[in-house]
Amino acid sequence: MITINSILEVQDYIDDYEGIIFDLDDTLYGEKQYVRSGYKEVASVIPQVDRAYDKLYEAFLRHENAIDVVLASAGIDSEEVKALCLKKYRYQEPDINLYEGVDDLLAAIRESRKKIGIITDGRPEGQRAKIKALGLEKMVDHIIITDELGGIDFRKPCPVAFKKMHEIMGVPYEKLVYIGDNMHKDFIAPLELGMGAIHFKNVDGLYYSK
Repeated sequence: MITINSILEVQDYIDDYEGIIFDLDDTLYGEKQYVRSGYKEVASVIPQVDRAYDKLYEAFLRHENAIDVVLASAGIDSEEVKALCLKKYRYQEPDINLYEGVDDLLAAIRESRKKIGIITDGRPEGQRAKIKALGLEKMVDHIIITDELGGIDFRKPCPVAFKKMHEIMGVPYEKLVYIGDNMHKDFIAPLELGMGAIHFKNVDGLYYSK
């Protein structure tokens, strides 16, 4: 496995591969952007909470259940309000951007006639909204959201999504490479299947561990 410190370094290590598959969150864009975008939406429906956005994000950084904590601290004990907050977060139109240079990176990979894919975990409505906001449908060839294969049991490290991408691309496993940031789950299946693996050591990622 290769480790890189910038996603743009990928281009230095993919010459021998025909299918380049990326993770999404904290690989092509920073997931904290999505969190901040969502909390701004949540804050808009609880104007009675002073500094709601700041409090939500601060609770998130403390690894707390932010919405529950902020509502409780404001004395709001309403399942209806909580449900509205969750809906605003989960169904947001996210204000997010690709990491700088990623659009050019994907264009360069495509120009080299390699196939590009994305395999990502998460609630389909959230992941689809991210993909749309980032304009990725036009930049890659194939996208698999693991939950759409049959629920959370199909999330990484389950190998089903990788097997499906192999079939869709029509590329041998040894000519496929997966790029992701999460050492705990991203590379188990690819390595077992004989794929290449590139770890993006994203120090600003939600799941970064030294």
